[in-house]
Amino acid sequence: MRVARPPAEGYLIGEISTTYPQARRICSPTVRWLAKAALQRGLGFLPRGERLNYLFQRHVARSLPAGESVFRRKFARALQHLRAYDEHGPGTPAADAVFYEFGVGWDLAIPLAYASLGVGRQMLVDIRPSARVELVNDSLASFERLRGELEQEAGRELQPLGGPVSSIAELEGRLGIAYLAPCDARATGLDGESIDFASSTDVCEHVPPEDLAQIFRECLRLLRPSGAFSCRIDLQDHYASFDSSLSRYNFLRFSDRAWRVVNSPLHYQNRLRSPDYLRLVREAGLELVVERPSGPGEDGLAELRALPIAPRFRGYAPEELGVTVLSFVARRSA
Repeated sequence: MRVARPPAEGYLIGEISTTYPQARRICSPTVRWLAKAALQRGLGFLPRGERLNYLFQRHVARSLPAGESVFRRKFARALQHLRAYDEHGPGTPAADAVFYEFGVGWDLAIPLAYASLGVGRQMLVDIRPSARVELVNDSLASFERLRGELEQEAGRELQPLGGPVSSIAELEGRLGIAYLAPCDARATGLDGESIDFASSTDVCEHVPPEDLAQIFRECLRLLRPSGAFSCRIDLQDHYASFDSSLSRYNFLRFSDRAWRVVNSPLHYQNRLRSPDYLRLVREAGLELVVERPSGPGEDGLAELRALPIAPRFRGYAPEELGVTVLSFVARRSA
């Protein structure tokens, strides 16, 4: 996935100063997100930047491992995807199906959840070999600690996952999880019509639009007739989870030129809105069968009214612009 090297910082400083007059004072909390963005941008252009970013997240920010509350949320999202498969998929039992997920991240929590729910075989691809044995083992341990609670949520007995692994490769023999990384989701090299179900969870917002279009077309190529694709996308400014002074729509303030300055390859945000994603799905040749946008409520609409929205985004209706999470299910025609 290609991310262009940003221009000089001077332009952004001017635009930030206009948007945030208080940012001229270095102690202002409003610039905390800029400090993090600058750090991740700098790491993104280093030879081992992804590794350095991981070490920073784990040992400095201490945001990894993510903890049991995050594991619970990921298990719930795996359940949501599996229910989409049961309702809209080709009818093959999950135990006999091949699942495919792109952008699986560090801890493989969702693929492990699929395995516990009885999915027989999975193909995972990632542009970088990001999965970490220590975080996968943390996910395995969380599963064992929370098994009773998760079984109650799933309404079924879950398959055992076993104890710690010494390598990611062990997951294929134990749980049918094949981890392919580095692998380009735009052109995986996998056989056409070889999967029954594709899924993606909070990944598409981090992919440049031109690459995302190719990824959706590759999903179409990989899916068997009547195969389904379930996707969840977080459309909020991710820096707002780090800096509580920010609106969840903060990144809609900035022009494309200004945003390129802080948009790190390690934390890229494409700022696409709900209609943009749905258009890309249709243009890929997939048939949308479920569209489930969340938000904005009255508070979200009030946030948008209070922001100086960049010209690029002013053509959207507020109800489109303010969608915070988009879930959809698409299908390859029989």
